[in-house]
Amino acid sequence: MKLIFTLLTIFSFSFCAVAQEMGSMTDSRDGNVYKTALLKIELEGGIFIEREWMAENLNFASEGSVCYKNYPAYCGKFGRLYNWVDAKTACPEGWHLSTELEWQELMLNYGGYKTAAKELKEGGISNLNILMGGFSNVEGQFSDIGKTAHLWDAELGDKKTAGLISLYADYDEVAHDVISARNMNSCRCVKDY
Repeated sequence: MKLIFTLLTIFSFSFCAVAQEMGSMTDSRDGNVYKTALLKIELEGGIFIEREWMAENLNFASEGSVCYKNYPAYCGKFGRLYNWVDAKTACPEGWHLSTELEWQELMLNYGGYKTAAKELKEGGISNLNILMGGFSNVEGQFSDIGKTAHLWDAELGDKKTAGLISLYADYDEVAHDVISARNMNSCRCVKDY
């Protein structure tokens, strides 16, 4: 009986873990098509909400955005890099730059800040497939492609500093920091609700 319960528990968890709906959206500004993941998120008290996230980094060529090391080939895989002010308006109509609250919802559902990156990175059960797209600092120096992913937080900013979510290839912790708003980092957009 104990074995049957254990197997049912594993099967139930596995089914919920891979049951995220996948879709796509087309950015009418440039025709770019993005994979999306519709995530069912459980809040405290057994309440569920749905959030549709882009399952790829934004690749809209706004005036201030760049490709890693200015090579267009990097944009094709990792998306473009934006400063925080540009990132705030880069998402297509009907979508917005991910917020601190939306990142917290992900942390709640995927094990907390200490372990959630495992499920948010490429191959994780969230289907968000966050890639290690690196960044550019305020001096324009590019770094860490394949090693780190840095994604802007829409809320913690004031043109000088801004909130940043960071994931690392070598471990599963997610960091939430405040850095210079002039750095260039990736964007994930969430459908308006």
